[in-house]
Amino acid sequence: MMGTAHKVEVAVIGAGVIGLACARNLALRGKEVLILESAGRIGTGTSSRNSEVVHAGIYYPKNSLKAKLCIEGKRLLYEYCQARSIPHQQIGKIIVATKNEQLKFDLPAIQCRAEENGVQDLRLLSATDIRLVEPELDCVGGLFSPSSGIIDSHAYMLSLLADAENNGATLALNSTVQGAEIVSQEGIILDVDEMKLSCGLLINCAGLYAHQICQYLIQNEPFPPSSRYHCSVTRTNSRQFFAKGNYFKLIGQKCPFSHLIYPVPEPGGLGVHATIDLSGGCRFGPNVEWIPFEVEYPSDISMSVSNQSLSLFYKKIRNYWPNIKKESLFADYCGVRPKLSHPDLTCGALLDADFVIEGPMCHGIDGFINLLGIESPGLTSSLAIADHVANIAIHQMDMKEEIQNLQ
Repeated sequence: MMGTAHKVEVAVIGAGVIGLACARNLALRGKEVLILESAGRIGTGTSSRNSEVVHAGIYYPKNSLKAKLCIEGKRLLYEYCQARSIPHQQIGKIIVATKNEQLKFDLPAIQCRAEENGVQDLRLLSATDIRLVEPELDCVGGLFSPSSGIIDSHAYMLSLLADAENNGATLALNSTVQGAEIVSQEGIILDVDEMKLSCGLLINCAGLYAHQICQYLIQNEPFPPSSRYHCSVTRTNSRQFFAKGNYFKLIGQKCPFSHLIYPVPEPGGLGVHATIDLSGGCRFGPNVEWIPFEVEYPSDISMSVSNQSLSLFYKKIRNYWPNIKKESLFADYCGVRPKLSHPDLTCGALLDADFVIEGPMCHGIDGFINLLGIESPGLTSSLAIADHVANIAIHQMDMKEEIQNLQ
């Protein structure tokens, strides 16, 4: 093996919103942090290709990480945006029922789940109630979430980076991790372009590429793992699949909405919803376009919006806004979500798997914290995810120091 050129206490792979939040948190706790980003700027992946919505924590199963971290993250995010003057608006969201069955069954079920998660401020609205605030909506009723909102995700990420760098963290752009191995005396050794980097703690926030980092380590383990770790997701399901979501923007027709407008959720996503941006513009999306499960590399996915989606979008939007004009919809952008299951390989109930955040106590790889399947509500949850990761990291580092002191 080549000699190690550099050493760092903590390496964070990925300068998206999750990696930046984790780096900031650990830098604030006095740790030496290096952020490795393969792109030429921060936040070019999933973090910059989403709806920029602050979610309330409505949809996720009770006691799931998504539920807990979204609700806590929402509180932290609003506080952070207020303190840092980051553009955001708590405009609220209406989940619309376009069929009586949805009004009778789906909306009460969503409200019940939200209340189980601790979200107590949802309010059922009649069609008359909704027409008073959103006269263009065609629905039989809805569910109002007052704590949902929108945020300038780019300003937010720049602020996270500034906090991290002001507390000693370093950002390395154009730095691609091409391999990783575990060396007992040196920790985890990363191959970063032409350099070897030794880190005491590795945090995998690589987003769409997170499973590749995980595979590097597992393939290069010097000893077979104990059977107690065989059930960890890191070891049993380190593969990520991909769901593409397209967005269309509204041009030539005034945005009629003052709230976020969401249909009843669909498998794999929240449906084609109407999002208002901070400048007053309106976009619709995302849909759920499953990428064939054989595709392992995000770079093999086309990032252009297919105009073949236009008719589908128009049809779905007309379910709740009949006055939409097809010629007012223009292709905007698309994003890709990392998924831990695929409809061609599993049943629909598993298509909205929980976040995976595993430390050594789960997977047995010393000095490694692994994040997989970090999709929506990742942006909303980012500060809470960072707290969760940092707590695992500090516990791991304290245990390691205790063991070294005993030797």
